[in-house]
Amino acid sequence: MDVFYGQDKFAPSPAGVVLTIGNFDGVHRGHARLVALAHDVAGRLSTDVAAMTFHPHPLTVLAPERAPEPLVTLGEKLSLLDGLGVAHCIVVRSEPALLTQLAEDFLASLVAHCRPRALVEGPDFHFGRGRSGSLATLREHAGQWNYEVHEVPVVHCAELPTHPVISSSSIRQALRDGRIDEANAMLGRPYRVVGTTAHGAGRGTELGFPTANLEGIAQLLPQQAVYAGVVQLDDGGLHLTAVNIGPQPTFRDEQMRVEAHVLDFEDDLRGRRVGLHFLARLREQERFDGPGELAAQLRRDVEAAREFVGHMEALRKAGVIGL
Repeated sequence: MDVFYGQDKFAPSPAGVVLTIGNFDGVHRGHARLVALAHDVAGRLSTDVAAMTFHPHPLTVLAPERAPEPLVTLGEKLSLLDGLGVAHCIVVRSEPALLTQLAEDFLASLVAHCRPRALVEGPDFHFGRGRSGSLATLREHAGQWNYEVHEVPVVHCAELPTHPVISSSSIRQALRDGRIDEANAMLGRPYRVVGTTAHGAGRGTELGFPTANLEGIAQLLPQQAVYAGVVQLDDGGLHLTAVNIGPQPTFRDEQMRVEAHVLDFEDDLRGRRVGLHFLARLREQERFDGPGELAAQLRRDVEAAREFVGHMEALRKAGVIGL
């Protein structure tokens, strides 16, 4: 996939492109449906599929207090879009001058730089100052600028009992609630955060369960709890892990931590970049009467995490994007 940082850097072929525009945070199954329809239209028009995304999220500029924590880094987003077969991705920097453009001015610039033969969007698509532009705006100008407009209905997650609408916001809420299985179902893969391992307090080692302590995580963390997961190393290796997110109440330590005990692994991970894929929520955080009781629970957590070896092998077979 070709990546262009700015509309003015993109030089489409004379055949133009089929374009889809959005934040694509998480690149979830709803986004995959958008891209799938774009491929169908591009096949009929004999052209390529292009995606336009914004970095950082526009709300970080317009209303930082309401800006959502990201589900993926920009690098992950680009890799995931590449995996969906997008030929070109245009990364537009979120700046006040862009975000306050009138919808019609934004659209005119888009047509001039990207030459869309068709635009493929969901029903809640908005653009321009005050989100005043919509699918209706696109359709209003379609004849003038000779492009098609295709609407993709909302996508529901049929695997979940309530059939929720798949969206970045619904995935965030599931993660905040600790509903990892629901977040993963809507994403179409295990949720992953990426960080760098650092020195911890050493209590895990004293208990016989050394942990890799992750710092520098830019994405949304799931609810404070204990999870079964998979550690992805910078050399591509995958290992089962039991993950604790939160403080250490047994030791009256209220510092927020992300600690991963990597099963059957003895090498030093400090200073390495790793990914944590969350498979299942095992239990709530608890305060135990002492280190011995905590160690007994950690043994149970580790055995529970081992039950997910099949999930790890499925992840390995599917392949994971780099760190």
